[in-house]
Amino acid sequence: MSDRDTFGPRLRSERERRGISLETIAVVTNVSIDLWQGLERNDFSRWPTGLFARAFVRDYAKALGLDADEVVDEFCRLFPAGDRRADRLIRAQAELIGHDPEYRDEAQMIPGGIDRRSAARDASAEAHARRMRLAPRGFAAALDTVIVVSAASLVTLVSPAAFWITLSTTTLVYYGASTIVIGASPGTRLTELLQHRIPTLFAVENRRAHA
Repeated sequence: MSDRDTFGPRLRSERERRGISLETIAVVTNVSIDLWQGLERNDFSRWPTGLFARAFVRDYAKALGLDADEVVDEFCRLFPAGDRRADRLIRAQAELIGHDPEYRDEAQMIPGGIDRRSAARDASAEAHARRMRLAPRGFAAALDTVIVVSAASLVTLVSPAAFWITLSTTTLVYYGASTIVIGASPGTRLTELLQHRIPTLFAVENRRAHA
């Protein structure tokens, strides 16, 4: 028999020799017993491919106390499911023919049930979206601050009043008058005008629309 034929059975024999049950491995890895039974008989029909297949094998090897790197390397050498080039190859071929591949690793089958890379990317994207939603307000506040401080500085130059007193008075007059006259601060109105003229300035990508 070839190394490929004996890969899974060898792991099963090693597991049994060490007195470790599949139930124990399932609890430790949070992966169903059915998948581990498939591994031990070289049946990967229900397995994900690429990184996640390798993660499964690594966790199995660790649960048995084996050299995880050695077991994963052998798995990658013997089975296409573990091929480290698979993802890049599929996507490169799809790009050549202008096709958006439906190929996806199955996050729900990752040990622990969580695609931490995707979760991290999503968290980063959400944080970016929050920053972009706050950006117009921050920009408007900065404009208003520059206008008020500049006006107070000019008034201070031509009057004997202290700068901080002038700044307080200017601020009250600025916001009070602008609210009465235009219903918002000039900074807010200028920001709205910029958003209208340049829609992409503070645009936030709608990730759900592309899901």
